[in-house]
Amino acid sequence: MSDQVFTIVVADDEEELLEDVCAMVDWESVGFRLVGKANNGLDALQLVEQMEPDLLLTDIQMPFIKGTELARQVRELQPLIQIAFLTGYDDFEYARSAIESQVISYLLKPISMNELTAALKDIHQKMENRFKELLPTEGPVSQQLTVASLLLDRYADLPGEEKIIRDLNASGLVFKAPYSLTVLAIGAGSLPSAADQTVDKVLRGYYPSCSIISGGRVLSLIISEDGFARLGTALDELSYVCKKILGTDCILGVSRRFEGFGNCVSACKEAVDAVRLADGPGICHINQVSSYCEPGVSNDRSTAELDRVLFTGNRRELESYLEMILAPGTKVISIMQTMVTAQDVLLTALGKEELSMLLRKCSLTDPLRDKLDSETFRRRVIEFCLSGNEMISKRKQDGMSVLVERTLQIIKMRYMDEELSLNSVSEELHVSPNYLSANMKKYAGDTFINLLIKKRMETAKTLIQAGGMKIGEVSEKCGYSDQHYFSFCFKKYYGISPAKMRKGEEN
Repeated sequence: MSDQVFTIVVADDEEELLEDVCAMVDWESVGFRLVGKANNGLDALQLVEQMEPDLLLTDIQMPFIKGTELARQVRELQPLIQIAFLTGYDDFEYARSAIESQVISYLLKPISMNELTAALKDIHQKMENRFKELLPTEGPVSQQLTVASLLLDRYADLPGEEKIIRDLNASGLVFKAPYSLTVLAIGAGSLPSAADQTVDKVLRGYYPSCSIISGGRVLSLIISEDGFARLGTALDELSYVCKKILGTDCILGVSRRFEGFGNCVSACKEAVDAVRLADGPGICHINQVSSYCEPGVSNDRSTAELDRVLFTGNRRELESYLEMILAPGTKVISIMQTMVTAQDVLLTALGKEELSMLLRKCSLTDPLRDKLDSETFRRRVIEFCLSGNEMISKRKQDGMSVLVERTLQIIKMRYMDEELSLNSVSEELHVSPNYLSANMKKYAGDTFINLLIKKRMETAKTLIQAGGMKIGEVSEKCGYSDQHYFSFCFKKYYGISPAKMRKGEEN
């Protein structure tokens, strides 16, 4: 891990100091890559949402959003970000007592470049040590065997709940009734052989858990005695750790919450379905895509390439694969096998009615009875697969669009609420801020903060040009109780102050 490079955003309202720090520090030599700089709290917050840095180095006395409040807001946005304060002596004790547990370092001004370089090396070492703690170590084999039996249906006869609890407790997985359960499946292009151990080290910081590797995926049984309020944060950390330590962008599929170990197998299938239905890396709860799933149906051909390209491949990739396995002259029996596999996959994704409609559309309701020649049969099966892939892509797009559309409606209707934030909206929509932020960028084309500012600024411009309201009233109408802060945002957005815009319109 000695070659680990972390990204950093630097924020300070002293322009000269900010420029010196960004220009004079040899970032590569201290293990960081500078991805942004800001001279006020608002810009810093926007950069954190846009760039998702590993470290924020910020002053405390910042315009518009002070460092301590900035630290709170960026942690809501990105729970795992490390924060270091660069502060004057008068602020030091206040900052340390306010949020000591969440800050990796306090650097006192004035500070020389040599001192700052040494401090950054120390911070890098602390961050690196944190990752080293998550490297694989051997866990209790008996615990994994029991969990494997529960998730993969290897118990000939499922023992009673009390016996399972005793077995798990005896192997080191300590919990007691009443409890609730959920299953996590992690899929990626490739996972290290001991990835399950790293996953458990993260999850056990939040809940009793045990992970195994099966079918190229990590499967985790997660247990809670008091609900799953921290699950979103745990999954955000796990997603981050997978990228930084395991070296891969993962899909984290989450089952519904349930009670009773007798439901582990069906929950495991739900988690695997969530991975297969996910639209790229990130966190996917089965209830976010459950409209795609036929209850109780899942196929275990998780390693099949056709399964993968049907669910996650684009049209070109699928066409290329089908041309390879269904080249002209392919025997009818091989074409039939491909069709059966595709039907199995599409049944899970689309349900019986949609699958039947697709088969009718491609004239494949009964190919044996219709006595199709091999070339016609081949072309229809290819059409069937391509049409199914298109329907899956549209459904996943529509599913995400619902979430994004609801968020855009909230911005449209409540932009004047000063307390409106990514965190408050994500709580309302029952998703993590990180998940909502990622989908806003992907499907709405910009970050939540930028979209909210855009709505506020466009409304403010209309009100200012219309006249009839004082600038202070416009400020409050657009969600800014601080008129100076509003004027700064307005000038930054339009390149002209509200007063000058109004004057220009009047002239």
